[in-house]
Amino acid sequence: MFVLDASNFKKARITIFLISINVLFYFFFSLAFEDLFYQLVQINSKIIVELEIWRLFTSMFLHGDIMHLFSNMIALLLFGTYVELNFSKFEFLLIYFISGLIGNMFSLFLLPLNVISLGASGAIFGLIGATLSLLIAERDTPLIILGLFYVFYFVFSSFSPGINYFAHIFGLLGGFSTGFVFKRKKKSFETY
Repeated sequence: MFVLDASNFKKARITIFLISINVLFYFFFSLAFEDLFYQLVQINSKIIVELEIWRLFTSMFLHGDIMHLFSNMIALLLFGTYVELNFSKFEFLLIYFISGLIGNMFSLFLLPLNVISLGASGAIFGLIGATLSLLIAERDTPLIILGLFYVFYFVFSSFSPGINYFAHIFGLLGGFSTGFVFKRKKKSFETY
C-alpha cells in the first residue's frame, strides 16, 4: 500500500541528502557564481562540440528559480522516499541517476544545440516510473489505475512552454524499466 508517514521520511536518508544538495546548490548559485553555474548546466552545443560531458550529470542538481526547485523537491521527497524504502539504497541511487542521465541524453540528441537544460526532473520522473513498476509488481490494481492517471497528468503537463519534456518522458521510462528489472530480479531470487 502506498502510505508514507513521518517515520518513513526519517528513514529516507539518501532522499533527504539529495534534497539538501539541490537546495544548497540553488542558494549557492543564487547568491553569486553565475559563470560557474553556466559551466554546469546542460548546453547541448558545449557537450557535443566541446565534449563537456559532465554537464549531463551536474545539470541534475541545478534549478532555474525557486518554484522549479520547490516543485521538484516536493516530488523528490514523496517519490524518493517511497522508492528508497522499497529498493536497496544502491538500487535507489541507480534508478535516480540512470533515469536522470537517460532523460538528459535524449534531450541532448532530440533538442536543438543551443538549448539550455537543467533540473532534477528527469531523475524524479524516473522515481515516478519506478513507483509505477512497484505498484504493478504488487498487483495493486486501484493504485495502478491512479498511478497511470498521475503519470499521464504529469507527462501531459510536461508539454508546457519552457519544460524539457524529453527529460521527463525518457526519465520516466528509464525509471520504470530499471525499477521493473530490479523487482523482477528480486522476485526470481525469492522463488529459489
